[in-house]
Amino acid sequence: MAGVSPTDETKSMFEVVNDELTSNLQSFMDSLPSLAERYGSYLETTKSLNPKSRKGDHGVCACESNLDANKVLSPLLKRRLPTDEQPSTPVGKLTVQVPEGEDMLEVELRFYAKLEEMKPSGTVPDLPDDEMLLKNLNYLTCEAYELRIILSGVCDWIEMQMPAIKSEDNRGVEVQEAVIRHLVHMRGAVQAINERQRAYTDKVADYATKYYKNPAAGRQWARALFLWNHDYWDQLERDWRELRQIVLLAGRRLSLNMEKLTRPRGNTHHYSYM
Repeated sequence: MAGVSPTDETKSMFEVVNDELTSNLQSFMDSLPSLAERYGSYLETTKSLNPKSRKGDHGVCACESNLDANKVLSPLLKRRLPTDEQPSTPVGKLTVQVPEGEDMLEVELRFYAKLEEMKPSGTVPDLPDDEMLLKNLNYLTCEAYELRIILSGVCDWIEMQMPAIKSEDNRGVEVQEAVIRHLVHMRGAVQAINERQRAYTDKVADYATKYYKNPAAGRQWARALFLWNHDYWDQLERDWRELRQIVLLAGRRLSLNMEKLTRPRGNTHHYSYM
């Protein structure tokens, strides 16, 4: 509407929000190295705990093929095994060393023995939880939640820097819009992590229900659940690797375009309130 302008109170609120979003962006850019390191630490821990990792002499999943069990086929598959040279202090909330806890493959074998022992009674033992998997899932959920909020704030900050609409000289605005699209895509990938966790939980509940309702087929349903948990360790690896890549790629995208993001028309920055 011609002649309409925001009140001083509204302008003051815009300033407060912009300052908050700027602080969020600055904090994200400053914490990029520690975030990447923390996610990398989670990733290394997850790889060490994955029941299907080729551990050779270091674990129960020795490789039976002609390949050397200790040969690393790709840097992405490399695991940092605990050594005396590694730091004893944690990076982030987890250390890269394998936490203390029972091996789930051994737990599974004991469970089957208990299942056979109770078979004559027509009852089944309680299904054991993969405690380390659940703990890692909780860590992942918290980290994904925080990162999603941060990325949303960065998108909002870019929109606050957009100038008034004009029919010419919109190259800087196009850069802003392109960066927002990339960040929204990354935010969606982070959100998908939480959606996968809900799907994982639903599947566990489904297997457990069928296990308790069908004692005669208890071993088969229990095996299906154990395999589902084993397979989900692979998904955990992919999710931690994806989080690490997202923060690094988002940081790089912002760094390369910061001048246009801040001053889309190359002049002294003045963001539009209307």
